[in-house]
Amino acid sequence: MKKLFLLLITLTTFMNVSYASFPVTQDVKTEIVYENTEIPTYGNRQSIWGVLSFIFAVVGGLLYFTPYGLSGWMLAICAIVFGAIGFKDKPKGLAIAGFIVGILEVFMPIIIWVFLLA
Repeated sequence: MKKLFLLLITLTTFMNVSYASFPVTQDVKTEIVYENTEIPTYGNRQSIWGVLSFIFAVVGGLLYFTPYGLSGWMLAICAIVFGAIGFKDKPKGLAIAGFIVGILEVFMPIIIWVFLLA
């Protein structure tokens, strides 16, 4: 039994020691591919300020009809600010629309309030 056990240990050791102990030579060919990668330009894209202005104006207008009317008024002021920032480079449609709707949302309650008290 001892001899069989010693034989198994010896065979296992020889297999582990002799495994890949000789040099392997292969011809390895590597091909390097270069691609012309350009950064995409988005020339006709709306500015983020115009999009934010319009979204704030619409959400602010919807909040006027809820109990959170004051938050709608604050969102309308944010729409005016974002619309004005959107005018910086070149005014786009959403920046103009958000700015105008924001101004209407800010001043309409004031005008209605003045006419109701008069």
